[in-house]
Amino acid sequence: MQWPLKMILSRNRDAEKPAEQAAGADQSAGDDLKAPTVRVKLDEAVASLAELESEMAAFALAAAEEKAGASQKLSAHRTKIDAAARHVTELQAALHLAERIDRQAAVSAAAKMRDEQLTEFKMQFAAREKAMAAVLKAAADMALAYGEYSEATLRTLSAVPAGTHVPMMSIGSEGFAGPAFGPCTRLILAELYRLAPEREDGIGRFVLEFAKPSSEFLRGKPDSIKPGIEGLIEADAAIVTDIGKQIERLNDQAARAAGMTTDDRKDAA
Repeated sequence: MQWPLKMILSRNRDAEKPAEQAAGADQSAGDDLKAPTVRVKLDEAVASLAELESEMAAFALAAAEEKAGASQKLSAHRTKIDAAARHVTELQAALHLAERIDRQAAVSAAAKMRDEQLTEFKMQFAAREKAMAAVLKAAADMALAYGEYSEATLRTLSAVPAGTHVPMMSIGSEGFAGPAFGPCTRLILAELYRLAPEREDGIGRFVLEFAKPSSEFLRGKPDSIKPGIEGLIEADAAIVTDIGKQIERLNDQAARAAGMTTDDRKDAA
């Protein structure tokens, strides 16, 4: 189950964008950008200049016809146009500066953002390592406990009563957890599958790749799997009961062969 790597890679694709683009996107809705305000004023100034220039022909025509006061009006209008043109030039320069300041601010904001992300990344990495340390400690404890279980199984095998045999007994519904008397590998894998925790985002479970029940019927239904120890105890109890019955049969056969009556057997007991 490749749950972590795909998600991490998909979440970090934006980190490949240039700093200016990432930071600019973050600030586009903010109030700290200088360029938008200057750009609006420049557009207004350009429109005013265009309107004044469109009126120039009428003043020039009046002056050409030597109408009274036309020359003075033309001169005054020229002064307005010159002032408006200077205002446009000044705002163009202001816009260029504002855009440069905004770009620099965006770069600084992106650098700060990445520094904060790196701090968070390091913190999560430390948490990850701490969690894996706990996992590996649990693995060490499990390995030690499994060794103890295996030794106990060997001792149990050597203690099987004479003349009897350990019956094949499987654990769980349809024997999905495998034989009860043996390594119990399938039981352990099914238990790891049953206990796999839910993801915080609710879209799955963190299941070890190799941990799954052998029965397809139980996959995807961890709640339907009985706790492993309960299944093992039930199977062991059935084994003990079966061996008890084998002993009773052996005792009956031996008693009959020896010609012992029921009372003789009671007295011998």
